[in-house]
Amino acid sequence: MRFKTAILALGATLAMALPASAACYADYRAQQNNPVRFHYGVAQIPDNACGNVNAATQALRGRLASGGWTLVNVLSTFGDDGLSSRRANAGSFYLRY
Repeated sequence: MRFKTAILALGATLAMALPASAACYADYRAQQNNPVRFHYGVAQIPDNACGNVNAATQALRGRLASGGWTLVNVLSTFGDDGLSSRRANAGSFYLRY
């Protein structure tokens, strides 16, 4: 009986030690000047930025700037469950940056 308990405890410990595999995303608004253009987009962000709009802003600002865009704001952060509902609105900016 003790052996079975030890095996179950070891299995539970190993399962908790595995990293979470859920991805994290942010939806944002960005703009360009000359000519003035705006877009709504969805981008994958680091796991440590999930749930933190300020961290997501820092993660996206440089990526967007490399494409000539200025980040206006991060609207929200979310997991895989919110990804498909935002795809149509993001259009060509869906997971682009």
